[in-house]
Amino acid sequence: MSPLPTNAFSLAAIVRSYKTQKQSQEQKKQQYVLVHERFPRGWWLPGGGIEHKDSTPVDAAVRETIEEAALPQCGDLPAMTHLLSLEQTQGRIRFIFRGEWCDDDEQSILKCPLGGVCPPGDDDSIEAKWITWEEINNFKRRRKHIPREQWLDDGNDNAHPLSSTTSVNHPWLRAHEPLTFFGMLENSLQQNDTVPGLKLRQVGDGDEVVGAFFSRSKERCQSASEVQTLTIQGRATFLIHLKCRLLVYDNENQLFATMSSFVDDQNEKTLRQLTDEMISQFACSTFETGLQRVEYTAHENGRDLTLTVFPYAITSSNQDFNDVKWVSKDELADSLDQRLAAHLLSGQGNFADLNILRDTECAM
Repeated sequence: MSPLPTNAFSLAAIVRSYKTQKQSQEQKKQQYVLVHERFPRGWWLPGGGIEHKDSTPVDAAVRETIEEAALPQCGDLPAMTHLLSLEQTQGRIRFIFRGEWCDDDEQSILKCPLGGVCPPGDDDSIEAKWITWEEINNFKRRRKHIPREQWLDDGNDNAHPLSSTTSVNHPWLRAHEPLTFFGMLENSLQQNDTVPGLKLRQVGDGDEVVGAFFSRSKERCQSASEVQTLTIQGRATFLIHLKCRLLVYDNENQLFATMSSFVDDQNEKTLRQLTDEMISQFACSTFETGLQRVEYTAHENGRDLTLTVFPYAITSSNQDFNDVKWVSKDELADSLDQRLAAHLLSGQGNFADLNILRDTECAM
């Protein structure tokens, strides 16, 4: 049975850092970009559907941020730094990234309404603002009914509350994502912890082996007729194939084992389900799990994508798994497995929690 087409989306949790003086001590804080979408959707993260013209979900996140949040003349691109969440549901997949953006309040690059009229750019957004975590918590968690007559319309469906301070007097969030992902980033900042998720890497990025790698296949189509993009109701869709490569480490005997699994259609099983099924075979003795690497490859036919995850599990003994082939690090057959094993032994960390792989869309 052929894979079913899947809609793909990219969202961006964009931050900028600044410093404040608090009790004579310098304190680092963050602000986050919120986009004011058209009535009645409220405020949300910049993001949207991945299009066929986007090389990868990272490029889609950058494009959507520019379209929805930036002034038309903006020349500074946001830099996506981490993969925060990879969410799969029936017929949908979402990538949520952390990004950084430089901006100057005196000449901000963010879109803002001029005389109540939306500036040229994305048709879905009215304005964008830098918001602190404290200010985000003052937003209503969901839209309350506000009669249409209480809104000012410029005739082009640019609706604004009857106030010049829309984000103060009539704030609501379209959904939970700003609270969820900005809260995640705020918590890591306050705890002086590493940014959650996997750091974005370039394919061929030196000796880096741990992180999220997004690329297009090097296999080129022979002709334009071989490019078979899929579109349903005007939205780009893709055929998504899944792989899981599990690295198991026996901590007592210092031996490794590897296991692989493949699913031809992400609508049959999610990456999280694949990973949990494989790790469950070692559940009786596993005491640590995590995610070292994610690979995204877009095939040049314009429709197929392959997602591969590289989780690990550390066990206390291999005595209960006689049917598994255990070898030393140097005896691992695949060079990538050897490098991942070496990184695991080094204790350098930079791993992600398995919870960034989700078979539901992340909720509060």
